[in-house]
Amino acid sequence: MLLVQTILPFMLLLQTIAGNYSFRQDLEKDLKQLSTTSVFISDNTSASPSVQTIVHDLQLFGVVATIDVSSSKYSQSTKGNYKIQQWQFPEGNIKAIYQLETTIALDTVVTQRYLENRAPTQHLIRNNFTFRAYAVSTTDDPVHLYYFTEAEQGLLEYRIGVRQVQLNYSAKKEGLSDVLPKLTEQVSKVLSSVMEE
Repeated sequence: MLLVQTILPFMLLLQTIAGNYSFRQDLEKDLKQLSTTSVFISDNTSASPSVQTIVHDLQLFGVVATIDVSSSKYSQSTKGNYKIQQWQFPEGNIKAIYQLETTIALDTVVTQRYLENRAPTQHLIRNNFTFRAYAVSTTDDPVHLYYFTEAEQGLLEYRIGVRQVQLNYSAKKEGLSDVLPKLTEQVSKVLSSVMEE
């Protein structure tokens, strides 16, 4: 009940102010999922992170999600399988907001080996993933805010300055563990190259 009382006012704030890109919708979806799903939280700055802490942190992302981007310079491009949207601001502390999106169709066979004297088994994994990453560049920090989500699974990671929070779900989407390590590395490289342009 406490979690619902914490999340509900924040969700109402997001609904009353319209954003101009997918971030607002992703943030709303992820907040709803957090209120009903068990997660393991890894936080490099806290020994006892909680969902309430995440909701508090996401209020900052909520401000970004509701920024009026009509006065920004908009550009769109693609790099490989990544669709990149960028909003640059001529004035203020925020220099740019980036939105990266990629879709992966996973079709693989995974061999599972056992410690006991059982024969290895093979599992066919087929799944589709849509990942979106949002980054906010400020005058002081090229990636001051970072938000990474998957359309069905929900929020996977966010960063605020040097603070990094990762979420691991008890009911994990099949194949997510297989694609995530390589994908997070690729997203980081694509984001860095876009920021250098």
